[in-house]
Amino acid sequence: MNYLKKLGYTAVLTVCSVLVPPLATAQSQVPVLTVELPMQGITLQYSQPTRLEQVLTDANANGALGYFPLSAQLFDRNAQPQVDKVKQQVLDKLKHFSSQEPQAKSVIKQLESFDYQARYFVELDQNAVMSQADKNPLLVSKKPTVGSTQLAMGSKQQATASKQSAMALKKPASQGVNAKSTEQQHFELYLTARPTSVNVVGAVKQAHTLPVVEHAQLDNYLTRLPKGQLLDSADNSTAFVIQPDGQVNEISYAYWNSKPAYFAPGAIIFIAFDSLPSEFSTLNQDIVELLRHKVNL
Repeated sequence: MNYLKKLGYTAVLTVCSVLVPPLATAQSQVPVLTVELPMQGITLQYSQPTRLEQVLTDANANGALGYFPLSAQLFDRNAQPQVDKVKQQVLDKLKHFSSQEPQAKSVIKQLESFDYQARYFVELDQNAVMSQADKNPLLVSKKPTVGSTQLAMGSKQQATASKQSAMALKKPASQGVNAKSTEQQHFELYLTARPTSVNVVGAVKQAHTLPVVEHAQLDNYLTRLPKGQLLDSADNSTAFVIQPDGQVNEISYAYWNSKPAYFAPGAIIFIAFDSLPSEFSTLNQDIVELLRHKVNL
C-alpha cells in the first residue's frame, strides 16, 4: 500500500548531511539518498551517502520526535523484489499444502492481506545509534537474501559483523562507500508511537488484534480469542513470537513444557502448524521469516 498517497501529500526536504564530508569530484555523480517517512508525510533527500544517525536526527526534527524505538521499521526499497519472491514462494507452498490440509487456506488469506517490504534490520534507538559506532551505518542497500529464518546469529558471526562495521566506520564516509552506493538508494522509515496491541496469526481461523496485557503469557492471549479459533492443525505446544524489531523467539506453552516469554507491544504471535509432512517441514519457519518483513501498521 502506498501510504504516502493515502496521506495525500508529501513534504520533500533536501538535506546535506553534516556527518558526511563532501565527495571527491570524481564521485560528484553519486545519486541522492531518499528516505520516506510515510507516517509524517515527509521525504528526506540527501546529496551524498549519509549515516543513520543523521537521518534519525532529521526525522525527529520533522515530526517523529517521541517514536517507540522497538517498533520502528526501516525498509530497503531497492531489495523489494527479493521479498516479493519469498512471499510468492511461501504462498505457493501453502497452496500446495492446502491440497492435503484445507484449513491452510485461512492462513493463505491472512498472509495475502498483509503488506511486506524488505526489512533493513538495524537498531533504530537514536541513543544507541549515537553512542555505538557499529550501530550507525551508511544507508546503503544490502539487498539481502531472505529465505530461511535465523532465530539467533552465532556469537562468532555477530563478532565478525560488528568488527567489520566498526572498521568501516573508522574510514571517512567517502572511503566507506562501496559499489552499491553508486546506485540510487531508497528507504522507507516508519516511526510510530508505542503500539497498544499484539497480533495473533497463523493456524487460526482469522488474524486477531488483541490489547497488550503487561506480563501476559501466550495462554493469557489465547484465552482472549473467540472460542474455537485455533485450527485442528495448530501446534498446541509450540508457537513463535516475532518481536516488533524483527527478533524471533520460539515459545513453549503446553502445561508440560511451558516457559515464560516476553511479548513486546506490537509483537506478532504466530501459531504454527503441527506435525507437518516431510515435504513441508520448513513451512512454519518460512512463514515466520516472511512475517519479519511485515509492515506493522
